[in-house]
Amino acid sequence: MMNDVINHKYQTMPWDLIDNVVFDVGDVLVDLDMEKTLSRFYPGNHELISRAIKKATSSPFWHIFDYGYITERECAKAMAGDETDLIEPIFHLMYDWPDDRYVVKEGEDAVRICKAHGKKLYVLSNYPERHFLRNVKEYDFFSLFDGYVVSAMEHQMKPDQGIYRTLIGRYRLDPERTLFIDDSPANIAAALILGWQGLCYRTPGQLYGFLRDPDAADGRYLSTK
Repeated sequence: MMNDVINHKYQTMPWDLIDNVVFDVGDVLVDLDMEKTLSRFYPGNHELISRAIKKATSSPFWHIFDYGYITERECAKAMAGDETDLIEPIFHLMYDWPDDRYVVKEGEDAVRICKAHGKKLYVLSNYPERHFLRNVKEYDFFSLFDGYVVSAMEHQMKPDQGIYRTLIGRYRLDPERTLFIDDSPANIAAALILGWQGLCYRTPGQLYGFLRDPDAADGRYLSTK
């Protein structure tokens, strides 16, 4: 299935074949530093920080939270289980990590490149609503998007097909002319099953390489201005 991703079929972006580019957010446009977040609350307590991060990220509630049905506090209690000393650290991790976000420059540049080519841009992401709206407010490149579908707002999640259908139906997109960029192979596989184009972004430089200008003698990337 993953041999069908667009960057395996073409060396560079086939701009004439794509009308819409859909971006995931986490690890594609915006990343987070969990250790930095917890270090603000528990400086020097590396053992507690390590336990809290491992407990949270290995819990099924790490993903369930993105459905938008439970609060950060409820999620922290469920994640911590019998290790009640982890409730507060996990709560801080879930609630306060937006203070330690950073933009993935390659992802931002990809957004600007695709917009410069006249493509419609959309977000399809598993993301908490409050944190996503903060991204929209604080990062100007989110204004370039023509629409978004976010798990916590829809109570749907990737890779379930329903959330993909929500995006396509709401914005009346042609799946075959829609490219989805995500860091999860499972999420890309779901898009391919539904007839979308897909690119699994896992390696730094991957987007730059695919979006480069093949007509430029020096191999430069297309302008983001």
